[in-house]
Amino acid sequence: MKKILVLFFCMFVFFYLSSKNALPSLKQMEGLFDHKVSNLLGNSSLKVVSPTLQQKLTTQQPVKNILKSAPTEQKSKYPTQVIQTYRVSVSNGKLLVTGKPTPYGKYYKADGIILYIQEQRANTKTTIKVPFTNGAIHYEYPLHYNVGEVILNLNELYKGKVDDPNKVLGYAVFHLTDGDPYLLPSFMVQSNNPTLVSLAHRITNGKSTNVEKSRAIFEWVAKNISYNDRLVNSTNPPLYSALQTYQSRVVLCSGYADLSAALHRAVGIETKVMYGQNHAWDEVKLNGKWQPEDPTYGSGFININTSKFVHSYHPAYFTKTDMHMEGEYPW
Repeated sequence: MKKILVLFFCMFVFFYLSSKNALPSLKQMEGLFDHKVSNLLGNSSLKVVSPTLQQKLTTQQPVKNILKSAPTEQKSKYPTQVIQTYRVSVSNGKLLVTGKPTPYGKYYKADGIILYIQEQRANTKTTIKVPFTNGAIHYEYPLHYNVGEVILNLNELYKGKVDDPNKVLGYAVFHLTDGDPYLLPSFMVQSNNPTLVSLAHRITNGKSTNVEKSRAIFEWVAKNISYNDRLVNSTNPPLYSALQTYQSRVVLCSGYADLSAALHRAVGIETKVMYGQNHAWDEVKLNGKWQPEDPTYGSGFININTSKFVHSYHPAYFTKTDMHMEGEYPW
C-alpha cells in the first residue's frame, strides 16, 4: 500500500512541476548529455553525437565527397576475342595473341600454337607456328593494312600431327576501319606506288576539279591499256593489279578497274572496284555521289569476226556501265 501511495505522490509532483515548466525539456537533456560525454572524453578524437545533433550538423554543414570516381575502362575499337584459353586483339597495327595451353593441351603436352591468318585486302594467307615460352604465348603479327577484314584460325600444335586449318580450336574475325578504304592502297590497288603516284599527278596536272581529274584518268586508262582478247573465253581468268596493268598494258577488265582506282586514290579521289556478270569496273565519288566508270568499255570492243580487240574510245562510259553490280572487291 505504501508503494502505491509513493507512486501516486511522485506522479503528482512530476505533473505539477511540468505544468510550472520546472522540468528540463528533452532537447535540454540531450544537450546536457552531449556536454557531459564530451567532458569525459576530453581531447580525444572520438566524438559521440546524438541523433538529433547529427541531423543538424548534416543539414547545416554538408560533408563534401572528396573521393574521386574510379576511371572507367576505355573500350577498345576492336574488342578482344576469346578462343578458349587464348585471347586475340588488334592494337597499333598488330594482331596480338596471348594465353596458355588448354587443359587438353597441357595433358597431351602441346608444343605451342599454329595460326592461320587471312588478310583480304592484302590478298594473303599466312601460316605461323609459335612455340610456348615458359608455358605461355605472347605473339604479335604485323598487319599489312589497317583497313579490311582479318580472319585468324587458331589451333594447338603437336609434333607429328598433321595441321588442318579447317579443324581448329576457334577463330577470330576483325573488320579494320582505321582509315578510308577507298583512299588507301591495297595489294591490288597500289595507289602509294611511286610510279603510279607520279603518273596520276602527271595525268591530272592542270585540272582544278575532281570531275576534271577523274575524266582525265578515265581517258588515259581507256586509251593506253588494251584488252587481252586471247583470254576472252577463259574459264579461270587472272586478276591484274594496278601495277601489273601499267607494266604489261594488256589485261582484262580487272586490270582496267584496278589501275583506274589506284590513279584516282593517288590524287585523293575515293574509288571502289566493283564486279558483276563476269566484269569489273569502278565507282568514283564525285560531288558527293558515287558514279560508275567503266574504262574497259570505254577502251574499245572485240571484233566478232576476227575476235581481236579494237581500240575505240567511248567517253560515254565515263558515267556508266552496261553491267549489273553483284558486289565489291575487298580492295
